[in-house]
Amino acid sequence: MKALTKLLHLISLVAFGAVATSAVRADLVLETETAYLGKKGQGAFGNAVQFERDKDGLTILTLSALEYAPTDDLEILFEPFFYEEQHPKGGPRVSGQGDTELTFSYRIVDEGKVMPAVVLAAKVKLPTATNAAIGTRRADYTGYLILGKLIGGWELNANAAVETFGSPAGSDFKNQFIYDLSVTHSIFEKWTGYGEVFGNTSPETGTRGTFSGAVAVEYQFSQHINSFLSVGLDTDHLTTVRTGVNYTY
Repeated sequence: MKALTKLLHLISLVAFGAVATSAVRADLVLETETAYLGKKGQGAFGNAVQFERDKDGLTILTLSALEYAPTDDLEILFEPFFYEEQHPKGGPRVSGQGDTELTFSYRIVDEGKVMPAVVLAAKVKLPTATNAAIGTRRADYTGYLILGKLIGGWELNANAAVETFGSPAGSDFKNQFIYDLSVTHSIFEKWTGYGEVFGNTSPETGTRGTFSGAVAVEYQFSQHINSFLSVGLDTDHLTTVRTGVNYTY
């Protein structure tokens, strides 16, 4: 009962923080990066809580995103992971602050009648985790090629990325190739549906790459506030449930 009360309290804090803060267009529904950047001066703020369950146990974490477009072609995304709690089977509970990610996205090609929008992005993971079980305490770097195309009422985004890990002592991380494809479509008035597939090559010697899929729905409360629920599953039998709120301006 105490654990359930703590989870409900955590969710309420996340939801309240998103509604009460005036900020940006960051949409936490999917992992796929979008080629559709905000206009100059636009932005968004989002908060979410995520539950992950696999054969090794349960993990709960918060996700936050603060986004701003200083120009029509440039967008800056700041993503702190304020809290993570792990409940491994047969082991002690682990908790603490997670890492922080900073991403710069720049559109190099505008969408045309046939040509998709093309965006280049660079992400750095800052090692802010307070527990070695949560973060590597090393910086990681990722470069993205992002394509976006509107076809009828469907928005398609595709990502290809290479991530370079900072390896702590005793680890053997290697460069990882990441690929994503997402589709977005309005299904009812105020309701939007999402689908996504995501994959990556092996990040470390002795491990294998994973492939995952997710579906989500989003409800538009007003011009500036929406909430969402997403569910995902990967080839390592990891089930993910994410819910949160986005505020845009």
